[in-house]
Amino acid sequence: MEEEEEFSVIVADFIWKPNPETISWSDPEFSKKITQRTKGITEEKFADAVQSWASAINSLPDFDEIVIRREISYWDIGIPGKDDFNIESYAAAYALQVSYRTRITEIISVVFAHFEMISQAQKSLKEMAMNLSNGTAKDKEAIAAFTVHPFSVPLSNAKRLLTYLESVLKNIDFASSQMDRISREHQALSRINQTYNSIGMSNLYEDHKPNIQKYNKSEVGIPSRTRI
Repeated sequence: MEEEEEFSVIVADFIWKPNPETISWSDPEFSKKITQRTKGITEEKFADAVQSWASAINSLPDFDEIVIRREISYWDIGIPGKDDFNIESYAAAYALQVSYRTRITEIISVVFAHFEMISQAQKSLKEMAMNLSNGTAKDKEAIAAFTVHPFSVPLSNAKRLLTYLESVLKNIDFASSQMDRISREHQALSRINQTYNSIGMSNLYEDHKPNIQKYNKSEVGIPSRTRI
């Protein structure tokens, strides 16, 4: 028990921060500001867009990939063996699977939010940077890629962790399906055993049931003390 407590790792609960108010929908100048964007992109407007995306990404809950991987490494997603007919073993494994699936879904929601937000920011800002850049198409592409490079590393990290979490989720679902399959096989085997037991009990009853005709035959003699 002490070893389990020593190696138990729990990731802190994710706290969603308030979303930044980047757009005031009730602003009477809202339509005018949107129309002004058709005049083109300037460095000032590009800087505002970068700050807007940064504020949105910063509003997401923080996560630590190392801590998450360490927590999952202590999970036991194994299932009872095919020779284990103890219903309590299956109940315990099912409870763990539900708990793990709920937990990993919560983690995925946070990591996916980072991946989606950073991905959209990188794509949008890269297109804007290409418009601001000068030179050939390859020069613009290179300058735009360099401009949004700070978004590339966290995007790759989020994608890598998201792929790992989705794989773990698939493993949990596969373990659950296999446990359901084994449970169904045990149920079928139990029904077969019960049928055989009923047939055996019926035959046993027939073998020990008194035969009425045997005692009504005329040749049956009545034993006495003088009869040898």
